[in-house]
Amino acid sequence: MATSELMAIIKLIHYELMPYKIKLSTPWETASSCLHFRQGILVKLVDQHSHIAIGECAPMPEIGTESLSRAQQFLEQKLASLVGQALTDISLNDMDDYPASHFALESAYLSLLAHSQHLSFTQCLADLEGKHPQKLQPLSEHKRIRVNAMLGTLDFAVLTRVKQAEAEGFTCLKFKIGLTSLNNEIKQLKILLQQVSASTLIRLDANKSWSVSETEQLLDSLRAFSSQIDSIEEPLKHYSHNDYQKLQQQTTIPLALDESFDGQLTAYPLKRLVLKPMIQGSLVKTLMLARQAQKDKIEVVITSSIETAYGLWPISHLCALLDNQQYHGLATASWLEDTLIEPPEIKHGLITL
Repeated sequence: MATSELMAIIKLIHYELMPYKIKLSTPWETASSCLHFRQGILVKLVDQHSHIAIGECAPMPEIGTESLSRAQQFLEQKLASLVGQALTDISLNDMDDYPASHFALESAYLSLLAHSQHLSFTQCLADLEGKHPQKLQPLSEHKRIRVNAMLGTLDFAVLTRVKQAEAEGFTCLKFKIGLTSLNNEIKQLKILLQQVSASTLIRLDANKSWSVSETEQLLDSLRAFSSQIDSIEEPLKHYSHNDYQKLQQQTTIPLALDESFDGQLTAYPLKRLVLKPMIQGSLVKTLMLARQAQKDKIEVVITSSIETAYGLWPISHLCALLDNQQYHGLATASWLEDTLIEPPEIKHGLITL
């Protein structure tokens, strides 16, 4: 990453680590786990001009990050070594084993940079991607971020939540599946698809629930609704390049990898890729991966990892810069009983920065 000549020297004067534990308003269920609390660390940095920035470290070791305890230990050691030193994107290299920690430090660093240069966070992120900030046009109406509503599982109250989301202006709705028998969920999905508006897209996240034959059964049963289904994430229990390639060839519905993605785009077998910046470990890395995927004709969706608003804000800026007109998974603030600060406002299914 080349840093612009306009970039100021940011000297780290003080830091503070602030752990948090926040109850979820509704348990976050997947095929393999059920989350009741979100835990993480807020990383406060202060520079030589007394500018303050806070980044969020919200580990999810079950899908590839360091543990919370390892993050705490690493951040203490890393920041202690940087006090009094010039903080740059280069000083944040070599953190691949600590993705959530890297995300926090990079986010805070970009915020300090934006303060010092009187630029937006988006412009500073663009600069680290290799663009000159003065060439970045202001965000305009066509760069508003479309987001999907995350409506949980196919439980008895799902249709009530669907109608509420549609009334709020959401036109893409996401559901967790793979929690009950396949036949039961197929039945529930058909009822759901018959009830939603014809203009509403449905997104499904299976979290590694099925065998190849079960996934084929699902795809076959939903063939008549293919135009309404925006994507299906992670249907297979066990990743297989050949199996996924075969399945994608059998359907027009975009299939997607999320937690199974190994960071390699070579011969990627599916139409879509889901990227979580907290899991990738870097806004810049996520953006570069997304750009390369687009060159390879792979659709890219960016999603939250149930961060607080401290994490949602930088991810929203990333989505604005990517500007690919996908529905991104950023409408997750309502799943937390406390977002710590105000999250990006969503109106009619759109975030406008």
